[in-house]
Amino acid sequence: MPKESYENLNETNKLLFLAGLFDGEGSFGVWGKGNGRKSFQCSVEMCDKDSVQKFADFFGGNVVKPRLRKSHWTQTYKWKLSGGRAYECVEMMIEYMSLRRQEKYENVVQCT
Repeated sequence: MPKESYENLNETNKLLFLAGLFDGEGSFGVWGKGNGRKSFQCSVEMCDKDSVQKFADFFGGNVVKPRLRKSHWTQTYKWKLSGGRAYECVEMMIEYMSLRRQEKYENVVQCT
């Protein structure tokens, strides 16, 4: 039987856990919507729905089930935030991420 260790963590340790997961599996950047408008977005897409759901529970937003691109691929689940909520989310996690991610974030922020 799996331990319910994440649920027993305090808020700071949950943030540390999510920052580590995001560092490895997440993405952030400025993307267009096809109409010339661009917004800052952050997202996590993985096969483990329970892991993706942790982001929605902690930061808000929803988990969606994207359409399978190929019939033999495993179903993934995606969480995404846009605009100010996305900035706030990444700001909370960035100090716990790798130097590479911190540098990328600084570059993205300077360009917006």
